[in-house]
Amino acid sequence: MQTSLRVAPVFLFLAASLASADWPRWRGPEGNGVTSARGLPEKWSSTQNVRWKIALPGEGVSSPIVCKGRIFVTSARDEGKVRLLHAVDPVTGKLLWTAECKQDQPEKTSAVTGHAAATPVTDGERVLAAFGNAGIVAYDFTGKRLWHHAVEGFDTELGLATSPILYRGMVLWTCDHDGDRFTSFDSYLLALDVRTGKVVWKTARPGVGRSWSTPLVVRTAQGTDELIIPAESQLRGYDPTTGKELWHLTGLTPWITPSPVGASGMVYAVSGKNGPVLAVKAGGRGAVKPVWMKQTGGPYVSSPLLYGDYLYTGDEHGWLTCYEARTGKRIYRERHQAKFTSSPVAGEEKLYFTSESGETYVVAAGPRYRLLAKNALGEEVLASLVFSESNLLIRGSRHLYCIQTPSR
Repeated sequence: MQTSLRVAPVFLFLAASLASADWPRWRGPEGNGVTSARGLPEKWSSTQNVRWKIALPGEGVSSPIVCKGRIFVTSARDEGKVRLLHAVDPVTGKLLWTAECKQDQPEKTSAVTGHAAATPVTDGERVLAAFGNAGIVAYDFTGKRLWHHAVEGFDTELGLATSPILYRGMVLWTCDHDGDRFTSFDSYLLALDVRTGKVVWKTARPGVGRSWSTPLVVRTAQGTDELIIPAESQLRGYDPTTGKELWHLTGLTPWITPSPVGASGMVYAVSGKNGPVLAVKAGGRGAVKPVWMKQTGGPYVSSPLLYGDYLYTGDEHGWLTCYEARTGKRIYRERHQAKFTSSPVAGEEKLYFTSESGETYVVAAGPRYRLLAKNALGEEVLASLVFSESNLLIRGSRHLYCIQTPSR
């Protein structure tokens, strides 16, 4: 594995105003897809309200992240033998630099997942990218490689998409795959020192197969933190400081792609295909039971959205469903001519659901379904939308778009 860097002329722009609206990881600061920004765009097209649009080298379905006046996004080329991390100016859309990570034996993948599905994460000093068989690489904000953690080759047919997250100076990464200790190695959880890349702890997950879900740290009612990670057929809670398993809940299907969400000591999880939708209290021990569970309705890929008092899902058949988060009561269910793969986001009492065909349905938050706008981009979209201040970043199959609210 070798890493090199191609640097374009850099326009230095460090906008302090962006710091309050950074989107530093998969699904934003809290991992829930929600922003507090105001003045969010509601209507756009491939030409209307587009602040800028750039073509990204390579292929990828990862989401961008935003921090300290930089957008970071990954892609891959040469069938995954070269992974790329790009830095983009959020004001102009100018490509500032591209760092390359080369590895000659990329993991097998699907046409949908590709070799750049995991979203990077940043602590404001380093950008950490999970590159499948090429491991995890840390870069500084100029594109210089700081460290690399190598991994064994993953046994997978459908690719890898789990994004790394940060917790108290550690990078946490779920390494689930189809192998086991008899054929290669058991799936495992990994915690690395964010400064050095050295292993802090590693927890085996024997018997756990493929998954693509990104973990979430939630605060329990007792004031402790738990690392929530779906496993094949189970939802599990771990101690994020040690990697020790604390509790597990059975009932999920083997299709573990959606990521959990949580708030106020509660965790909400779904699994495909048409698997359960459930809520469970964090803080339990051993085998636990759900607070409520719906046996069907779980999306195959798209993660749920918890916003206010309601839990929302959008699935691959076009169903947009709203549940009362406290009880699980289904409030409404609306069908669209769409396939939802990207995960929804929300802000300013609006919900954004984007279909694979690039159409974003902007829906009013709350217990009554009300479509505010339907915006066609004219380009396939599998990545989840990202907020950058009051702008929207949309990563399509060919371009990265910055959508803005028109000036009044």
